[in-house]
Amino acid sequence: MPDGSNILGRGVYTVPEAARLLKVPSARLRSWVYGNGSEPVLIPELAAEDGQDALSFINLIEVLFLTELRGQGVSLQSIRSMQDTARRVLKTDHPFAVRRFHTDGKAIWMETAEATGDRRLVDLTDGNGAMLQVLERSFRKSVTFDGAEGVANLWRPSADQPRIVLDPQRRFGRPIDNETGVPTEILADALRAEGGNVERVAALWEVPVEAVEQAAEFELRMHKRLAA
Repeated sequence: MPDGSNILGRGVYTVPEAARLLKVPSARLRSWVYGNGSEPVLIPELAAEDGQDALSFINLIEVLFLTELRGQGVSLQSIRSMQDTARRVLKTDHPFAVRRFHTDGKAIWMETAEATGDRRLVDLTDGNGAMLQVLERSFRKSVTFDGAEGVANLWRPSADQPRIVLDPQRRFGRPIDNETGVPTEILADALRAEGGNVERVAALWEVPVEAVEQAAEFELRMHKRLAA
């Protein structure tokens, strides 16, 4: 895994960790980011160390949006075309993780739909673009962008546990309780050690009861995905 100097403020996730958080099969995620015999869709931010690949927080957000697009039936060919246009217009290697793409990028969508003839893209951008607005709004609901550069800087992975966030500036991007900064894994482990006594864990770690409950629920879901 990349060393601390390489990941400071950027977050770091192994492929299995990222796949679990994103609810994407590891093999699919690896092919999107690293190719694995085919042309990759995204550009990895972090160089591999000791033969181990890792994704940055920015890559995580890119895959999150790529998953949304694939869920809407948009082809990888069209996504590559859209990224090429967006990279040129927005002057960034990671347009899916930039606010401007998600707020002012309708022209990029329209240009891609016209160039590729992808029926799903045409449907999304046709007429008043209402379907496109719904897709973008759904994505922006969970992702926050910084004020200066407009780059993604916070992700709430579950609407059911709104306290849980991933922030590349804190704990190397691990899932944490947003208010206190305590990692969800620590709170969930403490709850198991205390025999499920939520109030005791909350007192020991000086966090609200809701922080313990949401952390435990979040980690339980993560472990279920790992087992699957």
